[in-house]
Amino acid sequence: MTKIVGLTLPYHDQPFERALEGLVAAGYRYVAFGTAHAGDPVPTEEDPAESARVRALFRSFGLKPEVLFAHSQFHPDLPSGRAVRMLELASELEIPEVNTLGFWGYRTFPDIPLPPDEYEALNDRFVARYQALARDAERLGVRITLKPHTGNTATGPILLDTLKRIGSPFVKACYDPGNVGYYAGVDPETDLPSVADEVVSFVAKEQGRRGLRSYDFSVPGEGDYDFPGMFGLLRARGFDGPVIVEKLDRDGKPIPPEETDRRAERARHNLERLLIEAGFTVE
Repeated sequence: MTKIVGLTLPYHDQPFERALEGLVAAGYRYVAFGTAHAGDPVPTEEDPAESARVRALFRSFGLKPEVLFAHSQFHPDLPSGRAVRMLELASELEIPEVNTLGFWGYRTFPDIPLPPDEYEALNDRFVARYQALARDAERLGVRITLKPHTGNTATGPILLDTLKRIGSPFVKACYDPGNVGYYAGVDPETDLPSVADEVVSFVAKEQGRRGLRSYDFSVPGEGDYDFPGMFGLLRARGFDGPVIVEKLDRDGKPIPPEETDRRAERARHNLERLLIEAGFTVE
């Protein structure tokens, strides 16, 4: 059993409520969130009433939150309290997964990577931070996921090594084939098998034109990736997590929210068909 989850990010230039409205109109029952909308952060970390406010919004739209995106708050050089607060918010909202990133691996992308000594020092701090956060996640009944984004999560083998170093069942992988293609120039079909056993969620992002820095993110199921093959592999490895729709803008240019609605609906239909063909039951 897996769920197709709509991330509110494609509506980043709209109020949060419009994002929820669009996802409902596109037929989604499950939502991921955690990015800013019309310049306002959602959720607001400092507001003790935030979980009640957001819970009421989800209830009013008939949506169930499945993943909280908390990318900036988990950086190893920021106060750990910010990351713990996001885990607490997830627990309060009964969200099972908090999605985060590895550290940025470049001085200037893609030509000047971090020097090896700087990379290793940052990686050591990262692993120590996540080992501590894993204990908070266990206490709160929440799982942390890391998704590819250069640095120590750039590709499947690198992400697997990072997870092994952290060494906790409360820190797992969220595979993002589009990021592997865009940031590493690697074909995800050959990269995914190395880390598939650790994957508990999947961002259905794909390039229409493959390659390093090719910002051409199609509607999921309409690009150049072999989603049927990747879904079949995950099915064989026992995957039953959420499949998340993150990118719909194709070339990064603004589109009207009504067009985002239409693309979100196409994405949901495409993914439901592909997942069922791979043997999944879609909830």
